Amino acid sequence: MDLNDLQALMGESIDAEDYRDLWVIDLNPPPLAGASTDRGGAGGGGLIGEGRRLADSLGAYVHYVGNGDSDEAIAFGADRVHPLALHSGDEIVSALAALFETHKPEFVFMPATPLGDEVAGRLAYRLGGGVVQDCVALRLDESTRELVGVHPVYDGAYYLDTAITKKPAIVTVRPGALAAPYRDSGRTGEIEPLEAAPTENRVRALGEANYAKEAVPLRKASKVVAVGRWGNDEGSIQIAKQIAEKIGAHFAGDRSAFDSGWIAREQIVGVVGTEIAPDVYIAAGIWGDTLHRAGVEGAKHVIAIHPKPDAPIFKYADVCIVGQPKDVLPILLALL
Repeated sequence: MDLNDLQALMGESIDAEDYRDLWVIDLNPPPLAGASTDRGGAGGGGLIGEGRRLADSLGAYVHYVGNGDSDEAIAFGADRVHPLALHSGDEIVSALAALFETHKPEFVFMPATPLGDEVAGRLAYRLGGGVVQDCVALRLDESTRELVGVHPVYDGAYYLDTAITKKPAIVTVRPGALAAPYRDSGRTGEIEPLEAAPTENRVRALGEANYAKEAVPLRKASKVVAVGRWGNDEGSIQIAKQIAEKIGAHFAGDRSAFDSGWIAREQIVGVVGTEIAPDVYIAAGIWGDTLHRAGVEGAKHVIAIHPKPDAPIFKYADVCIVGQPKDVLPILLALL
């Protein structure tokens, strides 16, 4: 039993006769006639001309798929034209995969555009073929029927010849790399419209998601409202929490606020708790000794409220308000 017999038993075959003809996929018409000018050999015309040259040496047909001018495609060398409007990558891959499962092309040419490279790679994977992208020249080994693509590597420092040993052999060709094709207005060909296969829907509705925005930790907070024992009471603490909620800030405090039961341990600001560097830091009733200052020295703008004018926090605050927090905080909340 040889390899082909074994593969036949497995329901597989790699017989080269299963693959035939050369297909040109034009992903960005306008008109093929432009191939002799700004599109050079990049568009459908240039690819058809190159396909015609290679097909003649193989005795193969050239198929053109796209929504360019059918008569122009035939004049440039196509034997069969398949008008088909192609748009998104998903739509193109679905349509071509369904088409090629039946027709089994031996060679497929596409322009080396972002869309062309995407489709070529996905199509080669879907069909189990080979692909070389961004080619600047093509040649054919007639003895093995292997297509060789010449493409740049290392940012164009070198050019590499890569042979495609799997079928279908898919290549994308760099815009402007191919010579302008010969136009024979006397050529005749066939026009066979194709029906686009339904586009696969790669998005599935799985139901409503229970999403809760991840809480920003205190050390990364951009705004912090912190309280201390000086000049605060239960009422002003609740007002401080409202202020924090109003401006989208974290509510925190110093060690004295923790000892008073107003905050949890993870809400302590300072060297003995969490070091912070917010854009705005409002400290109400915090003495602001050396350890506290070290824990908030990264704060960009410090607003301090304290009843004692000699409180250390006033030495590094940007705005200093001398007063009882329980008197000042309600005014601040009213202003907000």
